[in-house]
Amino acid sequence: PTNNLPVLETPLVRRPAGRPPEPVRAPLFYALLFVPMAGGLELVPGAWLERLTAETMSGLLTALGFSSSHGVENGLAYLSLVGGPRDVYVTIIRECTAIHVWGILAALILPLSRGSWTRKAAGLAFGGFLVFLMNVSRIFLTVYLTAFDVPPFTWYFTNPTVETYHYPISFIYGVIGVAILIVSISKWFLPELADTLIALPDGFKPLFVRGKG
Repeated sequence: PTNNLPVLETPLVRRPAGRPPEPVRAPLFYALLFVPMAGGLELVPGAWLERLTAETMSGLLTALGFSSSHGVENGLAYLSLVGGPRDVYVTIIRECTAIHVWGILAALILPLSRGSWTRKAAGLAFGGFLVFLMNVSRIFLTVYLTAFDVPPFTWYFTNPTVETYHYPISFIYGVIGVAILIVSISKWFLPELADTLIALPDGFKPLFVRGKG
């Protein structure tokens, strides 16, 4: 016998117009919080941090037996290293203080929907200290390699300037340093940080898939 019973179809439930699909809301909220937090540090005065960076670096170089000085001239902090084949004078600007990295780190951690505030604070404290150490070593390498002839670099750069080493060293620290930050904080303090960053691309995928939602 033929079954003539009507076929019941499940009605298609559409989300309200202009409202992102459910899987997108969490990563979208995270991204929207990240932007103002990361940019918010631009409003923080940086002159004191520039002076502190110059003073810290000069103290470190002096402690290691080098002839170094620091100060403020025309409102700009400076650092010097003399006594080598080349005397080096460096103006410490806002970008030299790693304040942008601090801002990105805070903006990655604070908006996390998971993870206790205690572990977030611990991750921020550890990350801030690690950023400080990496920035100090970055400036030290840049100034030292410019002032002294160190093989094999001196084989290729016979008369280097600060810019000779500044850009490649800063790029390497920017890529590898941030990776070390994320991995170490995720491993020891906030595994939710790595989980969130890994899930972000999949979270936004429904926005680009037709016929979804």
